[in-house]
Amino acid sequence: MTTPEIVTRKEIIVVALWAIEILGLYIVAGSVGARQLRQYRAKTLEMRQARLEEVATERSKNLANIELSKGAKPVEVLTGIYVNYIGEFALREAGCTADFDIWFRWTGAGVNPGQTFQVVNGQIASRDKQEEYLSGGKHYERYRVKARIAKSFDTNRFPFAGEPLTIQVEDASHGIESLRYVPDTQDSNISPTAILQQLKISQSLIAVQTHDYRSRRGDPRVPAAGSDVHSRLIFAMLLAPPGAMYHLKLFNALFVSVAIALVAFFIKPIHVDPRFGLGVGAVFAAIGNVIYIGAFLPRADQVTLTDMVNGTGLVTIFLSLVQSTVSLYIFDTKGREKLSRLFDRVSFTVSLPVTYLSVWFCPSPRGDKGPKNGVMEVWNIGKMVRTYSHPPDFAFFGSWREENGYAGEFGFGSLELFRISSFDFEFWLGIG
Repeated sequence: MTTPEIVTRKEIIVVALWAIEILGLYIVAGSVGARQLRQYRAKTLEMRQARLEEVATERSKNLANIELSKGAKPVEVLTGIYVNYIGEFALREAGCTADFDIWFRWTGAGVNPGQTFQVVNGQIASRDKQEEYLSGGKHYERYRVKARIAKSFDTNRFPFAGEPLTIQVEDASHGIESLRYVPDTQDSNISPTAILQQLKISQSLIAVQTHDYRSRRGDPRVPAAGSDVHSRLIFAMLLAPPGAMYHLKLFNALFVSVAIALVAFFIKPIHVDPRFGLGVGAVFAAIGNVIYIGAFLPRADQVTLTDMVNGTGLVTIFLSLVQSTVSLYIFDTKGREKLSRLFDRVSFTVSLPVTYLSVWFCPSPRGDKGPKNGVMEVWNIGKMVRTYSHPPDFAFFGSWREENGYAGEFGFGSLELFRISSFDFEFWLGIG
């Protein structure tokens, strides 16, 4: 008669310690990963805040001294953009495709904005004149434009980082003394079908910015101490992060591979081929997922969210093979089938939830917010009315001009004006 196997208290404690070690490993790794992601997010906000402070102090002093030449009367061109399509996102090549209508309304001669405009943050593939109207010296032209827009994506927290997209238009031939854009805020918009259904543009805004190249760019007509200054139209959009569902689709092969590796715990370890074969197959499937993601994401110098998730999956599969090896030793060499079965069940019960919780809940599925501690001066028609210690939900900076010439810079946000200087809008976009 076979003596029934008894699992001793000491052996139960050893199995419990194994479970605690696995649990502790994932808690520590998950905490470190979550902290790193928060640091990435904080670093992005710090860069924006530093840029804002630089703009509000040094550069505004220089730009405030820019004045129009005596007798200069720039033609004001009412300009608007209607986005028909945004897509073909290429994260690795840092770009996307934009199809939009742009129109110009102006009075007077000497300029032809439809023929001389350019997309400064991209390359125009085609421009087709759709409408043209002239009556009593009043001009109207509308163009259909297809352009490839340069856009660097935040891969550190992909796909949980909100992405600002901008279409920046500037006249290539006329400086601010000849032509000044005026944004058509009433008719500028985005088509409801402009973007893929699974994506969403949460906010959009159009404004004009005065861009100083800080160089004559070799033009002898510009005074030696001067610089080439142009009016720049900016249509900005905030692309909401794809979020949890895209995260699930992106790593579904990895998640299934991990599940398959853990299912092997229900197979007796003496059945070596299926017990270890599932884990080995899961390794190759997980590596395939790494290659798949790496094919469309640009290389990063830092450990990104996708690296963390892929690393967690590979470590889990490796630990499952280690566990199977130990379980085989207990079952075959020690002849302790009951202890081996307990070890397998405890390992599965602990490994499955902690693995999926660590890769699912650690990433923060929220977009960026604006800087929290920025102090800006609020101006109303050149008169400071108060300081603003917290930027608005949607802040946007550019410039304005009074009748007597260049006046300064502004920012649209909660219908207020902010005294700051001109800079690349895409670098600072705060969304609450």
